[in-house]
Amino acid sequence: MRWWRRWEQSLTFIPQHSNGPPRQHKTVPMPDSAPMVAVGQDVPDESMAGDDSCAREPIQFLGGVQDFGCLLVLSTDWVVRNASANCGAVLGIEAEAMVGTRLIEHLPPDAMHLLRGKVQILGRGGDDGISVFEVDLLQDGRRFDIALHRDGDNLLFDFERSGDGTHHADAAVVGALLARVRAAPDPRAMCDIAANGIWAMTGFDRVMVYKFDPDYSGVVIAEALGAGADSYMDQRFPASDIPAQARALYTRSLLRIIADVDAPVHPLVPAVGPDGKPVDLSLSVTRAVAPIHLTYLRNMGVGASMSASILRGGKLWGMIACHHPRAHYVDYNTRAQIELFTRLLSYELTLAEIAAEGEHARAAHAMHERVSAALASGIQPGLELSILAQEIGTVIAFDGMTLMLRGIYDSQGLTPTEAEHRALLSALVAAGPAKVFATDHLEADLPGVIAPERGIGGLLAIPLRSHPREYVLLLRREVTQDVVWAGVPQKTLLPDGRLSPRKSFEAWREQVSGHSLPWNAGDLRAAEVLRITLLEMALKQTADTSHRDLRRSHSQEVVIAELNHRLRNMFGLVGGLISRGAAGASPEVGKFATELRGRIEALARASDVLTGTSEDQDTTLRRLICTEIEAFAGDSERLHFSGGDVVLAAGARGTMALVIHELVTNAVKYGALSSPSGQVEVAFVTDGEAGDERPLRLRWTERGGPAVRPPKRSGFGSTLLSSAIPHELGGDAQVSFEATGLAAEFLIPARCIEEVVEQPEVQAASARTAAARGARPRFTGRALVVEDNLLIAMNAADALRAMGAADVVIAGTIADALERIAAGGFDLAILDLDLGGRLSTPVAEALRAAGVPFLLATGYDDGSGAAAAVLRDAPRLSKPYSNDAIAEALRLIG
Repeated sequence: MRWWRRWEQSLTFIPQHSNGPPRQHKTVPMPDSAPMVAVGQDVPDESMAGDDSCAREPIQFLGGVQDFGCLLVLSTDWVVRNASANCGAVLGIEAEAMVGTRLIEHLPPDAMHLLRGKVQILGRGGDDGISVFEVDLLQDGRRFDIALHRDGDNLLFDFERSGDGTHHADAAVVGALLARVRAAPDPRAMCDIAANGIWAMTGFDRVMVYKFDPDYSGVVIAEALGAGADSYMDQRFPASDIPAQARALYTRSLLRIIADVDAPVHPLVPAVGPDGKPVDLSLSVTRAVAPIHLTYLRNMGVGASMSASILRGGKLWGMIACHHPRAHYVDYNTRAQIELFTRLLSYELTLAEIAAEGEHARAAHAMHERVSAALASGIQPGLELSILAQEIGTVIAFDGMTLMLRGIYDSQGLTPTEAEHRALLSALVAAGPAKVFATDHLEADLPGVIAPERGIGGLLAIPLRSHPREYVLLLRREVTQDVVWAGVPQKTLLPDGRLSPRKSFEAWREQVSGHSLPWNAGDLRAAEVLRITLLEMALKQTADTSHRDLRRSHSQEVVIAELNHRLRNMFGLVGGLISRGAAGASPEVGKFATELRGRIEALARASDVLTGTSEDQDTTLRRLICTEIEAFAGDSERLHFSGGDVVLAAGARGTMALVIHELVTNAVKYGALSSPSGQVEVAFVTDGEAGDERPLRLRWTERGGPAVRPPKRSGFGSTLLSSAIPHELGGDAQVSFEATGLAAEFLIPARCIEEVVEQPEVQAASARTAAARGARPRFTGRALVVEDNLLIAMNAADALRAMGAADVVIAGTIADALERIAAGGFDLAILDLDLGGRLSTPVAEALRAAGVPFLLATGYDDGSGAAAAVLRDAPRLSKPYSNDAIAEALRLIG
């Protein structure tokens, strides 16, 4: 039958959108003895080894050509390097006569001119060649079709006799066929039209379109058959049928014909190139076929075959495979038209898939918008599962869904138990970074996590947030399927280590269980869109929560600052009462008042640490000790620490502040720090291993001071040292009065320790300590004290007068202070930040404008804005006021 009659016949029987002859599917019986392979069964070792063996077959270095044409390999200066042994039969010029000579010695000038021109067009890069048809190569009336390719520094010339094929097609046929492809509704219908069209153009008995899966196994999705041909429609072929290196060749050489599986192979002369290596014939259209593939075709009952590659993005999407039971040659011109059609088919298939993907992407985007609107107020545990399930279901098919958010588990449909869900999350965390995870065989990828009786085969995990790991899990039920293979897929090795192609191509049924329906590329793209949607919602919710927390924290800071300010005022008021009550009293009462005020000031400093308002925001025990030493000893260089440090729990700081105060003041008045040569050693010892809850042993040892004698009676100070920690904290205290100095050891329970600091920073003497070494400065000018508590104001005035102030004026309100500042004559001011519930910013601005330096007495941060700007450089003064604190602040302002 001539090709046009076959084409006409194919058009006659085209059903609706199809384009091809009537289907003649042959029912292939399933052998009763065919094994049933269960999911999870290992592939036999010889099959795996066979794959490797096949992949090692040197299919591009076979060193020969098929019988229907001949090959010349030329250098770029047109010297013949290799010639196939059948050049004499095809061209009439023996291979031995051409090797080592210039081609111009054998071809007429017109032919050489034509070939040189084509080579110039060929360029130097890429695998695409140039075809020349109907060339009177030797000017003897014989016409040849020529394929030209460049591969490195080799020029490959394949020669075939023109018109030797029984079928011939031209560009008009390709155009008509392509128009039908474009009108098809989907890729499968497009492939159906392509199979029928190529069947009509080529005369092959069977034409199949074979689509690859991601693992490069694949399935026949379209087929055109002649009378009596076996059908492979919807049957699956294993990846090993087309090994990796063969697939790589199919992306370089897009069309390949084997005209006769039993025809002789003609070797190259010589067998190797100038470099002594086999010649790479990847681009040769007459390249010989690997013996293993010929055996495979014979086992399949195929006498001739042709294949054309369908590419997407430079990768194999599928192939068009043509089979014939006998030798069958298709001329080069027709093959070139089919290659052109296949390239255009690849383009149309890509456009169709991109359009389908775009539609799916639009659906996913619409889902994104709906989910975002539905969850605009944030993702709440236990509330959104039904919303998510409804919206996700419009894009991704699933049978069950789970969500665990902030420890609350919710599920719908086919789902695991909560315990299994938690185990599943742990397995996902162990699997790597938070990203979309998909499997259609859950037991194989995450074994033992879900009980088999749940009937769950597939999982699509969409991360909600990374820390902590939270996922939306979509689940699919297990589906037991019968996968029909085109023969038993396993292969074996021959004794020489070469691959034995499989011999059976009768349909072989494999029962697959434990799997779900696979998640397709559209599902994964939609899952990624959903991941971004949920991540946006989580980030928004986190940001909103952070803003709320920030506002709450700021409010708490204001409250704490106000409380601290009031507490400072209370300390100041109590200190003032003590000072006023002791005025004019006996020396013993005066001494007691001084000691009591010192303890009150120690509690004030502990309050600073407790509320986080101390300058360095440090809450460690070492800092408490240094603060007391700086305040009372004036020399922290005689204080030596060893061991680590601890951050005290809030409930222990007040007690420890009093204990440290007693230790320091006792050392200053009676102990080691009362003598210039005295030293104090403080050791921190934590019991137990790092990471455990560990108590602290604080050892205080004085050396180099005057001789120490035990007190004759137990006073308040000694009672505090021995009893405060046991009574208040549940610890222990051992105090001994050694001849060399006081030695004390305190056990502080682990619950009183917030953090153990293994390597504390070295404590340096502060500016306050350095300043304390000098004499107390004198102030002889006129001062203004702006304070709404009269007793505290009077104490400040007394302190200034004790330093030599000529006059001290007290103002209790903003208006009073502004009036006195306007009158002028002040050299210094002490300004309380809070005056009757109002910031004293106007007073500060007036003092700044009048050029009067001032000390700012405050217990809290005034925030930002104008007040912060005008008060930024003012030295701070803590309540209760003491002469030392005022003296130090005066040093700071010069």
